[in-house]
Amino acid sequence: MWLSALLCLFTFRVLAQLLQVIYPVGWLPEFRQWQGSSLSYPLLLASQILIIFVVMIMIRQIGMAALKPNRRVGRLLFILGGVYFVVMLLRLILGLTLLSSVSWFATPIPAFFHLVLASIVLVIGHYHYRIGQGVPLQ
Repeated sequence: MWLSALLCLFTFRVLAQLLQVIYPVGWLPEFRQWQGSSLSYPLLLASQILIIFVVMIMIRQIGMAALKPNRRVGRLLFILGGVYFVVMLLRLILGLTLLSSVSWFATPIPAFFHLVLASIVLVIGHYHYRIGQGVPLQ
């Protein structure tokens, strides 16, 4: 359930930015506010679509109990996801305060959605670690 909710949030981000490229609307932030890096938009969009499909596959595998849990993978995902989350949280906080004049920090929308991606990594890590211990999902 959490993975599905997080994936919906991330998919909204991808579609909102795409909408601002194709047919800009006033009720969404401008395109440049969604862009948090120097990565070209076509490459960014392709990587985002790949992320969406990978997470969809993982949700399906978890739902069907077809993803074999592995405690080591879970531990690794906890570490990577935790570091990713903390770095993006610092980016968001510093961008809203001390480093608001630095473009990479002054992009709260991408920073927030990186927190969403980090949360996806942490939830998948939780699945691997908890189920790898033999604790059933509730």
